[in-house]
Amino acid sequence: MAEFIYEATMEIKLDPRWRQLEQEFKDLVEIAARRIETLAKDKGQVDIGTTKNSIAATEEGELEWIIGPTTEYAPFLEFGTVYMKERPFMVPAAEEMRPNIDRAVRGLTEKLR
Repeated sequence: MAEFIYEATMEIKLDPRWRQLEQEFKDLVEIAARRIETLAKDKGQVDIGTTKNSIAATEEGELEWIIGPTTEYAPFLEFGTVYMKERPFMVPAAEEMRPNIDRAVRGLTEKLR
């Protein structure tokens, strides 16, 4: 079976002095990842909770988090098929958090001035 991976990347340019705020930034990233997990669970239109319960935010590296479901059919729910309309939950959750993340990063950057 082919594996489908949807990857969204958010690029944030930081002031080189950001190391002064490194722990605050790490906390911000974790909070954002966990909030996206919660939003995705809330947005999921599922009859049973298998996919919803499989959504998790997992730390993969110092500032890298993987957020998503583990059920095989989750991409079909997110993006639809020729037989089924999409019922997105991951992309809308991430997009809903984007302005909050941008605002929080700007707030941290302001502390450097």
